[in-house]
Amino acid sequence: MLNRRQRAVIEALVPKDGPAPLPGAFDANFEEFFARFEATALPSMRWGFAAGLWVAAWIAPALILKLPPITRLSTEDREAALEALGKSRIYLLRQMLLLLKAVVSFCYGANPKVRQALGVPS
Repeated sequence: MLNRRQRAVIEALVPKDGPAPLPGAFDANFEEFFARFEATALPSMRWGFAAGLWVAAWIAPALILKLPPITRLSTEDREAALEALGKSRIYLLRQMLLLLKAVVSFCYGANPKVRQALGVPS
């Protein structure tokens, strides 16, 4: 089960009220996907994802000179913090964000509601 900080990171990656009329990550059943991911993914992938969530929650806010954790920030600041994480000079931080995006995208891109909204055949 995801805690409040982890949920805030994932909501910032795929917001419910984004620029396009698409569902958010949790509308695309990310909780269910995450339970399957935790049960079936390789340990290194699970640990990397957990580390990425921790970095996004605690390190990313500091990159935009805000106090962590990410739950203290507004929606705009959360997105800015994750963007700063992706532009960091530190390779490992950029890779953490890439891993977060990849895992969330595995769920999001496979969801029928998302595919229908994008006009992609199921």
